[in-house]
Amino acid sequence: MFGFNFNRGKRSIACCLGEKQFAISAIENNQKLLFSKHCEFAEKIPQLIAQGLAREVESLHLIGASCEMILWPRQYQLLLMDALEVPEEEMAKAFRWRLKGLVEYPLNDLAIDVFSIPSHGVAGRRKKVFVAVTSMSSLKAKIEILEKAFLEVQGVGIAELALRNLVSLALNNEMASAMVISLEDKLCQLQVIYQNKLYLVRELPMGRHLKEDPKGAESMLLEIQRSIDYCLSELKLPEPQEIFFTPMFYKAKSFLQYLERELHKEIKLLDINEYLQVETPIGLKAQQDRIYSIGGALAFNFNNDKGQNPT
Repeated sequence: MFGFNFNRGKRSIACCLGEKQFAISAIENNQKLLFSKHCEFAEKIPQLIAQGLAREVESLHLIGASCEMILWPRQYQLLLMDALEVPEEEMAKAFRWRLKGLVEYPLNDLAIDVFSIPSHGVAGRRKKVFVAVTSMSSLKAKIEILEKAFLEVQGVGIAELALRNLVSLALNNEMASAMVISLEDKLCQLQVIYQNKLYLVRELPMGRHLKEDPKGAESMLLEIQRSIDYCLSELKLPEPQEIFFTPMFYKAKSFLQYLERELHKEIKLLDINEYLQVETPIGLKAQQDRIYSIGGALAFNFNNDKGQNPT
């Protein structure tokens, strides 16, 4: 994405950079997690992150390795918009001046990429695209940090498609659509995935403490039911049968049990240990900080997947 294309080998590496943290993971043949590391710093100093990442890269014998950078939520904006009547390769450029007032970044400092949603709805006539937008200067600064740590950035991806990769690995029923609900700081999102494609991303009006809120489970139930109705009536997709939650929900056992009782669907935590070969199991709390780098390191090549790979 954003003009950076990633040619993957048998070993795929992905890295996420935050203001005070980084996560880096590698997967072999989409089956074995070779390593997954996370480090957090006390201060927002890019030089410290670069130095810490460089030490990790050296200890893992990754100097000069190619990697994909995955943007964490809040490091970009993802908009659902009507597709433009231009060739697909020109779509991102054509959207630039249509984003005025829709994004928080200056129009002269935009990195834009577009990926399509398969035709859906009545007679398949509704053509929609996701438009991913971030600051070009911020993007280049993150790439510079990785380069200072002796990594070669060959791809840039986003969190939603990294989660899509994990869900695709975990699905039992490929004929039905699926949902994944993530919680990252104050951002709670619901995504709808069908046949390895992302169809819907909704930001839910809930915060980090929704699991402890006595009415949190009822609110979540309502949002899921609304999304299921939208899948059936507007997207014309098969009804979701599996609903995944990211590891941040690992303490919310009664919360998840309530949803399973009310919805009569499979409610699952995305536990990396169940879907990848790991030498030492990773705790669910630790997984939350690493989940996007792990998902970004999965190197699927979905059929007819142009525009929906996180690269």
